[in-house]
Amino acid sequence: MPVKRSASALALPPVGRRARARLCIRLAAPLSFLLLFVALFHAQPLLGVPPAAQPPSAGPGKVAFLFLVRAGVPLDFLWDAFFRNGEEGKFSVYVHSAPGFQLDRTTTGSPYFYGRQLARSVKVVWGEATMVEAERMLFAAALQDPANQRFVLLSDSCVPLYNFSSIYTYLMASPKSFVDSFVDKTEKRYNQNMSPAIPKDKWRKGSQWVVLIRKHAEVVVGDKNVLKVFRRHCKMVVTKSLFRRRPMLDNWGSPFGESRY
Repeated sequence: MPVKRSASALALPPVGRRARARLCIRLAAPLSFLLLFVALFHAQPLLGVPPAAQPPSAGPGKVAFLFLVRAGVPLDFLWDAFFRNGEEGKFSVYVHSAPGFQLDRTTTGSPYFYGRQLARSVKVVWGEATMVEAERMLFAAALQDPANQRFVLLSDSCVPLYNFSSIYTYLMASPKSFVDSFVDKTEKRYNQNMSPAIPKDKWRKGSQWVVLIRKHAEVVVGDKNVLKVFRRHCKMVVTKSLFRRRPMLDNWGSPFGESRY
């Protein structure tokens, strides 16, 4: 027959209760930490971290068309058709013309050239350093717009042979500049006084009409040595064949002579 035990018999002795209390205290700290960790782990997706702010879109890069002209742009009707087939925001136009000349409705038939002449210009003489100065002024003006990434230097007789889309895609896809430069062994115009700023082994001949990437345009504008040398040694000299006849000046204001450096 089972023996009934009183409630006092089932109660733990005082020592046993204190031991259990100490055990609960010891387990409480790690259990609390574990529960907190689990709670944070499950709550993390709900808390979320705001995504980093995306940089503002700079838009498409632009091609800067730099016209070095005597006065107006005689082939403006061709360029007008070219720009009309282009996309606004993908090109810009800059013109260096004779000091005081204004491009408006009375001097050009294309609105793409209205007011596009530089605020400051120099009188350009063919074959002299003033031509380099004018070109550098065009590059400097175009560099003011950070969207301009390609820089096309043009004369008043240059014409586009392809449509805007083809030229834009080709230029923007290439990471290189386009420069016509070659060694001419018959070249006699190098002046030894230009050394060491311009050493003879770096002397080249080529066309001045170039296409530059932005980094190279910045190099041209930032030059502080080469242009100084050109100013001192780049001069026009009338040849003997013209000495006996009346000097004739072309539209650039220079005699039909030779450039001597």
